[in-house]
Amino acid sequence: MCLLTTGILILSACNMPGADANVKTVSPTEQAAATATATREPTATPTEIPPTETATATATQTPSPQPSLTSTPEVVTARVGRETNCRIGPGGMYTLVATYQDGQMLEVTARDLGGGYVFVKNPEKPEEQCYLLANNIVVSGDTSVLPQFTPLPSPTAAPYFDVSFKKFETCKDKYFALFTVENVGSIPFRSFYVRVTDSKADKSVEQVINAFDLWSGCVIAKEVAPLNTGGTGYVYTPYFSWNARGNKLNAVIMLCTDKDLKGTCVTRTLEVKE
Repeated sequence: MCLLTTGILILSACNMPGADANVKTVSPTEQAAATATATREPTATPTEIPPTETATATATQTPSPQPSLTSTPEVVTARVGRETNCRIGPGGMYTLVATYQDGQMLEVTARDLGGGYVFVKNPEKPEEQCYLLANNIVVSGDTSVLPQFTPLPSPTAAPYFDVSFKKFETCKDKYFALFTVENVGSIPFRSFYVRVTDSKADKSVEQVINAFDLWSGCVIAKEVAPLNTGGTGYVYTPYFSWNARGNKLNAVIMLCTDKDLKGTCVTRTLEVKE
């Protein structure tokens, strides 16, 4: 019985899967390949890693388009129509930068700023820019492409105007002096006083008017009331009762913010000679 059991165990051992591995001969090449296969680690499924800020920036960055010749905006220019002052702010109360003569060409750097002003570059000092009355210039170019600046705060919120002698106007063989006034301040004018004195004849004329109309002969060619900021108006005398042409005349012109010479008033003087 014992011998029979031992024989059965021996036969069973011969049929086990690992029995052949103990006697199989393997070449060195096959052994190396088998070793490499056995030691190679299985490929791991990649784990999603949150991108860093740098990676995100790199991934989303879009190359900047190269500038083209057609993207350059046209330069907007202004031709001065008559002598005009250019100041650091839109009004006569601001510091004067330059005075430009008729025909001067300037580059406009900002569109209409309200109140009838534009911003231009000083050709003598390109880094310096100033405000010009739009009524005194002719603009060429597309102003819609220009920025619109906010003017500096007014140093004094006061009215101011420029004045020049226009001509002697004639009506029914009588004549009177006509002046051009420009509101370069920050407040509208509603009345004026004018007095013109002829020192040679020792005579004068004067009057108060609540409008700034342009007269052509005996007809009002343009009605102006009030004279708003940035606007152009006219001051005129009564008829002269003597021949003042050719004489040196002194004019006193006062503009006021309210009718009948009330409110805030500003006075300018000038010499008149035809």
